[in-house]
Amino acid sequence: MNSQRVHGTTTAPPPMPPGATGPAPNHAASSSRSNSYPQMTLNAMLNSPARLAQPHLHPDKFHGALWFGIDPSVNSFIRTTWQAYYMGPWKSWRKVPDERREAWWQTFVQNFYWEPEFNDLVYGLWKKETWTSIGERISKKKRQHKKPKYISESDWTLLLEHWATDAAKKKSKKAAKSRKSDPVGKGCHKHNAGPRSFARIEYNMMVASGTNERPSFTDLVRATHTRPDGTFVDYRAEELVTQAEMEATQLSNTEGSPGSPSATSTPSRLKINKAYLKNAKGKRGHVYGLGSAQYREQAPSSRVPNGLARNLELEMRVGGLETSLQSVRQDVAEVKQDVSEMKQDFASTRDAINQLLQTLRPQQPPTEQTSAQSQVPTTQPQVPTTQP
Repeated sequence: MNSQRVHGTTTAPPPMPPGATGPAPNHAASSSRSNSYPQMTLNAMLNSPARLAQPHLHPDKFHGALWFGIDPSVNSFIRTTWQAYYMGPWKSWRKVPDERREAWWQTFVQNFYWEPEFNDLVYGLWKKETWTSIGERISKKKRQHKKPKYISESDWTLLLEHWATDAAKKKSKKAAKSRKSDPVGKGCHKHNAGPRSFARIEYNMMVASGTNERPSFTDLVRATHTRPDGTFVDYRAEELVTQAEMEATQLSNTEGSPGSPSATSTPSRLKINKAYLKNAKGKRGHVYGLGSAQYREQAPSSRVPNGLARNLELEMRVGGLETSLQSVRQDVAEVKQDVSEMKQDFASTRDAINQLLQTLRPQQPPTEQTSAQSQVPTTQPQVPTTQP
């Protein structure tokens, strides 16, 4: 099923993302094919100083950085890139040749910058957006019986012939049945987020709260799965939220006041997330009801529930250390105060002892010399008078 584009047709390169300047001039090639496959190794591209001038990617969006699912320009650039260089009858990501995938990835590398520690995460999220958007866009055109502008007539004809085969029809029916399945008896998954990504909704909730703390999983699920009147549109989501908040509250009450079962305390966000994650993780490595928000710091290729659990455990440990450190600092301050008071008490006690010693000290008797001096009479010298 290999074919070439119709001769004479040209494809415009993908538009640059906001702030991007494109590859350095000395890396540009002369032909369209060499433009798709830059004459640089991937490591050289990743380490190129020119990338520092490109838009910054960071999962925490420091200093106005961009991120997948939150800033539409990132996902839009990815879609525009593969559509500009879609040169074959490829019905999905799996059918795209490796060299073409590498060319799309290299284009993305040259137009964005991120710290080396995020290399694997960025590649995983870029790959997910690419394969998802390819499948969604082509499937939509297939249902509409419309040829996409980025696929040539000959390639579209080959795709139509493939979809008309019995094997392809059988596979399509199986996939449709799987999407409508209800394995846990709670109904098909429904949400009211519309075209907005869950990652963007989560970020907006964090901004609206005025803190750098993300909303709890239950708050995010409630925001994306409820009607304006507060009722849930998804039965399983409602069940998971209710169960997680109840378990977290019980745990918080037990730990907070073991001697007073009737007392209630508000559970922390971390305890709620831990309780939700325990019940909502699925068999295919994703968490029910979190959408793209669960991939914000986890590559889709990894086991997301395990990664989220590790992050929660680390965050809880850090929180515990901060609490312990704060308690230690408070204890040190109290010890310093006690020492200061003890010093004052010691000074007061020393003064009192000195005064007591002064009063108890015996009087010394006068010496003989002192007594003789006191008994010598004082005589006035007589001035002789002269007789006239």
